Amino acid sequence: MTSNHIMNMETEHLIALVSAIRDKANRFISEQLKARGIKDIAPAHGGVFFHLFGNRELTMGEIARLIHRDKSTVTSLVEKLVRLGYIKREKDSVDHRVTKIKLTEKGTFLEADFAEISRSLLTKSYGGLSDKEMEVIVQLLARVNNNF
Repeated sequence: MTSNHIMNMETEHLIALVSAIRDKANRFISEQLKARGIKDIAPAHGGVFFHLFGNRELTMGEIARLIHRDKSTVTSLVEKLVRLGYIKREKDSVDHRVTKIKLTEKGTFLEADFAEISRSLLTKSYGGLSDKEMEVIVQLLARVNNNF
């Protein structure tokens, strides 16, 4: 940013705006989960499920990297999901020092619900925007994210 760049009210509040969007999205996800009778999962668990649906098994380090959270946060998310019976830990068959995280049958049953909630969230998020506008928003936010 150049020193002669003048910020207006909207550009000064980028982080507040992103935070408000995240709060609204989390509220939407919580409501969607409850409407489907899923009351023990929080939006924060969504990233763990999303990546396990696509990969079927991951290490804690892989999950942390994929959901952009530190290992201690991932540990608490995973421990809760293990207690609830949605995922399980298994030692790697080749390297017994490595623990893999896998979906249980109960966890696998959530895949269709999560796909529907995700589609609904994206439809709501991008409502009224053109394909080009959606691409631009994602590109610009990715650049802002990469600044950190």
